[in-house]
Amino acid sequence: MKQITELHQLEHEEKPKVVVTVPGLYTLLGEFADYCKGYTLCGAAPVSLEVAISARQDQSVRLFMAPMKDRKRFNLQNIKFRREDRWANFIKGVVSILNARGFSTGGFNITFSGDLLAKEGAMVNSAIALGVTIALRELCIPELKIEDCAAIGYSALSSFAGENCRLVMFLAMMQVRSDSLLLYDVHHLTYERIPFDVEDKSILTMIVESRISPHALREELVIRRKESKLAFERLRSAFPSGLLRDVSDQEVKESVGMLSEEEKRICLYVLSESRLAKEGARLLAQKDMVMYGKVLSRVQAGLRDVFEVTCPEIDWLTKRATEINGCLGATMITTGSSGTILVLLSNESLAQYTARMEEYEHIFGFRPTWNSYAPVGGLKIDSYRA
Repeated sequence: MKQITELHQLEHEEKPKVVVTVPGLYTLLGEFADYCKGYTLCGAAPVSLEVAISARQDQSVRLFMAPMKDRKRFNLQNIKFRREDRWANFIKGVVSILNARGFSTGGFNITFSGDLLAKEGAMVNSAIALGVTIALRELCIPELKIEDCAAIGYSALSSFAGENCRLVMFLAMMQVRSDSLLLYDVHHLTYERIPFDVEDKSILTMIVESRISPHALREELVIRRKESKLAFERLRSAFPSGLLRDVSDQEVKESVGMLSEEEKRICLYVLSESRLAKEGARLLAQKDMVMYGKVLSRVQAGLRDVFEVTCPEIDWLTKRATEINGCLGATMITTGSSGTILVLLSNESLAQYTARMEEYEHIFGFRPTWNSYAPVGGLKIDSYRA
């Protein structure tokens, strides 16, 4: 694969002035914690997005998505959301939010590349918006504080483009490192680094891709997010003061006439998931992998039986994992692909689990892939100014 600098020069006939590398992000626990302003545990993914940028002498913006050979353009004098522009709306949104904050840019050329673009959904969209924001800061807006880039990218994606995304994801993409996971407090937007021991080879953290259709779970997750938002708005009406994440299960169950039974079920799961993310991070920090594995399995049980956002393939892979002696736990996680699970197991039991993958392919017709996980990389900014 050609280097991003070469791709940019071939497309725009000039070398980039700045290249920003944005890491992908795995949400291991607490994917739905935004609704209760709870806790979420995440780490750098072994994929990244590269954004190369150079200035133009006019008011045009030229965009090139290298892997797809997809080209877009727009003029800075006419920034409007157009559904047919798809991902180009994310870049338009960044410029629009910058303008609203009193920052201006001239025209520019951008090239996108990187293996993160093979993923889908909020992780890719967030990386694009964040990468463009940081690239523009480095190119022509030095007065923009680097810590403000996450909020600008988030507003571009959520407000201008109308895409579902999490501010925590933008913040984490700027902070992840290869030696730790991040436990985010969604209410205070603060984080704690949780050391990740890459030296201990006795226990493996495996990422298993079920290879189901990208659309298999999308509709259910969209519906559940909407329902969760409404359920916690109702819960806030019932508990107008204090932090929603501190509302007890008993208080939720006793909110007669304020929440429907379905809304109670949703609230109970999200609150439980938030608490388990915090507990899981504590156990990881203590290197208590047995109990951490039990946390993973409790989250999976909630996703399957309470939140109901899994599918037969995911249920099969997680159930077969936990049947193996030496497997400590398994759960579905968010990685930018549909149907990904995290499996915690001993090194000795790896061969037994991978043998089960052949049975999975025979039953469901999908060939799964798996890799050992450790957080990799972080945000990187390279300047090529003369």
